[in-house]
Amino acid sequence: MSPRRVQLGILVLILLAGPAPGVLADGVSGLYIGASGGVAKINYDNSAYQTLLQNAVAGFGNLDFTSASLHDRKTAWWANVGYMAWPFVGIDASYLHLGELYNQVNGTFTANDGTVNSVGAATRVSSKGPALGLLFRLPLVEGLDINLRVADYYARTTLTNILNAASYSTTIQTSNRSSLLAGLGVAYVFAGHWSARLDYLRIEHAGDSTTTGKYNAGILAAGASYTF
Repeated sequence: MSPRRVQLGILVLILLAGPAPGVLADGVSGLYIGASGGVAKINYDNSAYQTLLQNAVAGFGNLDFTSASLHDRKTAWWANVGYMAWPFVGIDASYLHLGELYNQVNGTFTANDGTVNSVGAATRVSSKGPALGLLFRLPLVEGLDINLRVADYYARTTLTNILNAASYSTTIQTSNRSSLLAGLGVAYVFAGHWSARLDYLRIEHAGDSTTTGKYNAGILAAGASYTF
C-alpha cells in the first residue's frame, strides 16, 4: 500500500470519527499528551556512497576501503498529542526524531603511477518529522492496555557525505516524503490520569531513492502520557 493511500485512509477515518465523545472514565476526557525516549536503528545501504567513489576514480587508479565503523543505533525521542474520539479509537499526532546513522570508512587510493594516498569517507543519515494517524486501544485487564497505531510519517531526511582525500569536501542531500509508520505498545494506567508505556515503532520506505536513498527504521522507547 502506498503512503498516499494510507494518508487518505487516515483522513477519511478521522472525518468519520467526527466529534464523538471520548469519555474514558469519571473525570477523564480522552485528550492526552505524551513523550517517550529510547533507541532507534536505521537500516540504510551504506555501500552506495563507497561504490560511487570507487566508480568516480576508475581509470585513474584503485580505491580500496580497508576498515569501517558503523553506528546505526542512536538515541531517539518522540512526543505526541491525541484524542480518543471513540472509547477504543483515537486520533494521534506526533513528532519523531530518530537520531543519526553514522558510517566511517578508511582506505587507500593507489594512482596509476604508483602513488599511494590515504582516504577517509563518511555517511550521515538523519530522520525527523511529524506523523498523523490512528491509535487503537485494546484493554487486557483493568489499568493495562495494548496499543496499536498506524500513521503517515512525513520524514525530513538529510544525507551528508564527507570525503577526506587530497582535499576535504561535503555534499548534502535532503528529502521530504511520506512513509508508513506502524506501532505496537503496552500502557499501564496509574494515579487516574497517568500512564506508563513501552512502544515499538516501525517505519517503512522513508527517504527518496533519487536523493537521500530509501531506508527503514525501528524505535524502541519508554515514556509516559497524561489524559486530561
